Order: sequence, then C-alpha cells, then structure tokens
Amino acid sequence: MSRLLEKLFRSYYRRNSIPPPPKVEMREFGFQLFESQAMVRHLAFASGEELNRYIRERTPMHAYYSTALYEHPSAPEMSEKGWKGAEIVFDIDVDHISTPCKELHDRWKCLDCEAEGWGQPPRCPRCGSERLERKTWVCDMCISVARDEILKLVDFLERDFGFDRAEMRVYFSGHRGFHLHIESEWALGLDQEVRRELVDYVRGVGLEPELLLRATKRGKYSLRYSLENSGWPGRIAKYAELVLSERLSSHEESSLELSLDEWREIISRAVSELGVKVDEKVTIDTRRLIRLPWTLHGKTGLRVVGFSVSEFEGLTAEEILRRAIAFSEEEVRVRMSEMPRRVLFYDMPSSGGDVRVPLFLAVYLHSNGGAEVLTQL
Repeated sequence: MSRLLEKLFRSYYRRNSIPPPPKVEMREFGFQLFESQAMVRHLAFASGEELNRYIRERTPMHAYYSTALYEHPSAPEMSEKGWKGAEIVFDIDVDHISTPCKELHDRWKCLDCEAEGWGQPPRCPRCGSERLERKTWVCDMCISVARDEILKLVDFLERDFGFDRAEMRVYFSGHRGFHLHIESEWALGLDQEVRRELVDYVRGVGLEPELLLRATKRGKYSLRYSLENSGWPGRIAKYAELVLSERLSSHEESSLELSLDEWREIISRAVSELGVKVDEKVTIDTRRLIRLPWTLHGKTGLRVVGFSVSEFEGLTAEEILRRAIAFSEEEVRVRMSEMPRRVLFYDMPSSGGDVRVPLFLAVYLHSNGGAEVLTQL
C-alpha cells in the first residue's frame, strides 16, 4: 500500500480522537498495519486515551474490536480470555445482494478462459467456471439497498422480539454495508444457538408454508392467519393481500382459496422479499472482531460512522456516504486505466485516463483500484 495513503491516515488520526467502545477495558482489539498484511491481535487497552495513543503511533490501515467482553482480553488463547458475554451484531453487505448498479461498477475476469465484463455473475458466462476474479466498488444505489435491509431488520427486532431501538446502533462499515449492534445488557449472555435462531427468523429460514395454511372443503387452501396477526404470519397475510389484490376484490384474504403450489410460490416470494439478507456467520459468532467506529477503512478511506436508528431512518444513501467522508473536497488529478462508471455518488468517465476528482474520491480510487494520484500532496 502506498506511502500516500499511510500519510493521509496518519494525519486523520492525529487530528481526531476515536471514541472508545463501551467497557473498552474488556475488549480485544486487532489491527492491520500498513507495513504488514498480518493481523496484530490480542491487544487490550485500559482506557480510550491508551487506545488513541496506539492508533496515533501505529497508524492502522484497518482497526477492529471484539463484540465480546472478556475478563482477560489480551490473553493469547481464546480459552484463556474468560468470555463474559457479547453484543448481538448483524452484518448487511451488498456483496451478498443482487443490485442493478453492479453493472455500473463491478468488474469480473475469468481465471480459466480470461473472459471479462461488468456486473457480478455467479459463474463465467462463456465457460461456466466459478473461478472469477472480482473488483467491487460501492455507490449510493448500493447503499440505498443495504439501508432498506437495515430498516427491515429494525422492524423485525422491534415488532417481533421487543428490542428497544434505543439499544440499537447502526454503523456504516466504511465500504459496502452496515452493522447493527444491539447493546442490551440482558442479551450479552445469549449463546450461539439462540443467536442462530434469531438470525434464521429474520431471514425466514425454515418457514413451512403448510403451517400457515388450512385445507378447504373444495380441495384448496386458504391462509390460516389474517392481517391482524403478528410476526411472519401477519407479514405473509399482508404480502398475499398485496399480490392478490385483484382476486381479493370480492373475498376476504382468509377465505381466498388457492392450490397448495400457488400458496407455496407466494410464500416463497414473500420470504425472499421480506426476509432480511444478513450474514449469519457474524451474528452467530460470539467472539467476532468488528470494525471500530470512527476509524478509516483501508480499501476506501471512508470512516466507519454510527447512527441512532431514528437518525438513520431520516438519511438518504448519499447523506450517509457524505457523513463517512474523512478527507477534503479539494480536487486532485488521478490516472486510472479502467474506472468504475459510478462510484459513491459520482458518474465517472466511460474510459480511463486522467481526471480531476475530490481528494476523498481519489483516496478511494487509489486504495481500492490502484489509481495513480498525480497531484502533489
């Protein structure tokens, strides 16, 4: 990684103090430094001042902290740390969500036949190989989709589980998605199986259509539940009312009769659209390292910024990205052979070459795509 990026990161950390997470003395910290690809782990700090001193002296490219609380967070073996509980964390990343904007900024190249193109196909369209080298970027359209997933998740957590939004915090990861933390004292001790059930529920995993239906006298099926029901039954009923609105003109939704296959199709579509696309591994892992808020992401130069749920609801994707900008809007010249056609909230030239862009965008193009910064900084 270039000395330019390290210089900019060092300047940021010397100008800004990173707020420590709650109970900082019980957290494990990990850092990837500019001089090495290896992760420096099993670090602990007695205070926010000590944490910031380390960050200013070492200038990390990536900074992480544990969602878990430990009695001895700096112990080199996990079995020696003395686990005391962990926050519940959900991760939503647009890498795992199909978005039309990927055709504007994500590139792929087949490692077998060397075909290449835009977008994110699951396999090479020429030879069928799954060995694809990918280059991914983020834009406001990506973040808008991920934002909608977070709001769906909040609705599940509030309505179906009774979590208080005052105990939730949303963080833009600095790259392609969000983390939602539940900072509830009573939830710290929940084990992996309980967390697995929680994440399966919001994803709609294991929802059996037959449990939502009842057979009618004419060999058909109708919904067993109505709009007034809570949880997935009520969500399915509302979805069915929406997609079957024409048929419902003269029927109540509970008496509408369809074949079992028709209901299975409708319920499957409902789960696909209403379920939250979260990374289950992050929620289940009670010893996870997650990005440290207000630090910089080494692939973008953007900050990991946090929001209350109420604040987050009122922001557009562009506003979220603008909150994450850490460097100035002073224009600099960069050179890049092949640019994404849209990145952050900018439409880029269709071909590569020399362009003038704000410094924060130049940092992203440089750190993620190897763009050469031509202006002396």
